[in-house]
Amino acid sequence: MQSGRSSLSLVFLLSLPLYGAEVWTGVTDVKFRGYSTLDDFDGTVRGVPLNVTVRRGPNGRLVDATSSVKVKEMNTADSKRDANMMTMFKEAQFHLIKVEVSGAEERVLKPQLGKPGSMPVKLTIAGTRGTANGIVTNVSESPEKVEFDLAFPVSLKAFNLDPPKVIGGLVKVRDNVDVTAHVVLKKAVE
Repeated sequence: MQSGRSSLSLVFLLSLPLYGAEVWTGVTDVKFRGYSTLDDFDGTVRGVPLNVTVRRGPNGRLVDATSSVKVKEMNTADSKRDANMMTMFKEAQFHLIKVEVSGAEERVLKPQLGKPGSMPVKLTIAGTRGTANGIVTNVSESPEKVEFDLAFPVSLKAFNLDPPKVIGGLVKVRDNVDVTAHVVLKKAVE
């Protein structure tokens, strides 16, 4: 009987961190804007899946999120530019850009009085891990749905990426790329 109680206690203790956790899912389109010495360009990645868990923390609710962007689905509507981008991201070896948010405090994500929130976004690009500082705006929420805009810059150098160059290096992509997304999450049915 003692081992039965120990097993039950272990199961209870292992489930404690998840008690009260909410699971949210969504799919979003991501936009990015690159800048070059000749002309700027826009691109998209459609249908990026999102998985979010909201749990209790010592000072309020904490948000964890994961997503993966398929590099080959990044599109600038220019096949030559897209081919150069796949080479830069080493798509043949690294098929995904991993996106994570770990333990972000809800009160920082959506501060009072309509001020922009902040979200540290951890990225793994071409095998290099780094953090971008995201800005959260236009938060709208109901018990079953949450929407917000997320924007953050990505430094190509910070991820050891060599920006594409053409015409002998006269035309090249600048270091920072701006990333934006309108995120829509729905609460998972329990």
